[in-house]
Amino acid sequence: MSPWSPAFFVVLTLSTALSSGVVENVSPQVGKLAAPVNYIDESGRAHRLSEFAGYPTILLPVYTRCRTACLTNLSQLKAALADSSADPTQFRVLLFSFDHNDTPAVLAKYRASQNIPVNWSVGTASAKDVATLLESIGFQYGQAGKEFIHPNLLVFLNSKLQIAKSIYGNNYSGRDIDAALRVAAGGNDWMGRHSDVLYAVLLFALSMVCVVFFYYLLQLVLLRRYPEHRPPSPQVCDSGQSSAIMR
Repeated sequence: MSPWSPAFFVVLTLSTALSSGVVENVSPQVGKLAAPVNYIDESGRAHRLSEFAGYPTILLPVYTRCRTACLTNLSQLKAALADSSADPTQFRVLLFSFDHNDTPAVLAKYRASQNIPVNWSVGTASAKDVATLLESIGFQYGQAGKEFIHPNLLVFLNSKLQIAKSIYGNNYSGRDIDAALRVAAGGNDWMGRHSDVLYAVLLFALSMVCVVFFYYLLQLVLLRRYPEHRPPSPQVCDSGQSSAIMR
């Protein structure tokens, strides 16, 4: 077998992929139950997350001192919901601060300054309950001094408080919100449930295309550099030669 054959590249690609090991999935896992923690709102009243059971719920983790990503996430959610066709009485929204130092007074000031809709809930919890809830929804964050490093993540819970859908980033529209809420209300999400498999298949297909492309590119370079190794062209006999051969 030539060292530059396609089979060699296929084996090399597969062995590289297999040797890379298994990466732990820390993203929100569809079907996982959000931890039913206690939290307090801006008035100091105690609540349980289970109060949202029975409705699809949009959960946006934020912290009130954040003046960059969290404000962008909040503004995008308000804009997308304003452009959404979903009935606001048929779902709930919770802005959950993962800074347990946020007091009810701070939450109240945050609600007023950011003009948060009155039908949205705002709350935080003890350090233990904050960690428990965020771990259950796959929200990974860290603290750097007084600030937090965190993803831009929107989580949609179904009526049983199980993760139904998630959106990373803040580049989404009202139609995306509508689609996610339909899934949270029990709609089908075939693409979402099989996205990992589809991604793996697509990645493998693209890898094979790259392997074949570079193989033939290498063959072309070698033929131009070493023309003496070019296979001989087939000979075509003229009519005179053909007649002589027949005789």
